Amino acid sequence: MRIVIILLSALLVGSCETAGREVTSDTLAAIASGALVIDVRTPAEFNEGHFPGAINIPHEKVIEGLRHRGTKPDRAVVVYCHSGNRSGKAEAMLVTGGFSRVKNAGGLEALLAATGTKQVLPAP
Repeated sequence: MRIVIILLSALLVGSCETAGREVTSDTLAAIASGALVIDVRTPAEFNEGHFPGAINIPHEKVIEGLRHRGTKPDRAVVVYCHSGNRSGKAEAMLVTGGFSRVKNAGGLEALLAATGTKQVLPAP
């Protein structure tokens, strides 16, 4: 029984480590085609470094923020955060709110690695 628990624990930890790390080819294609990339982290996190061209709308205000910008519900949107948790919540809110072309890129590091880009850092 102890071995089973250890194996299950290792499996869960491995799953957590890969959560948010895989960026799908559909997501990459959406970005290449001009999707609006939204960093759903806090403004402080965004200002520490973000994906090139991304805008910042915290996840809890994502629908309000897009509507305020006049973003149409059929616009391709890619959301990301630190680990994929908040971007998952933002994706669900957007879909529920009528946005039909939403992709969750997971975490920033995964997105940067998948696209081969470097994050935009604050000026020194």
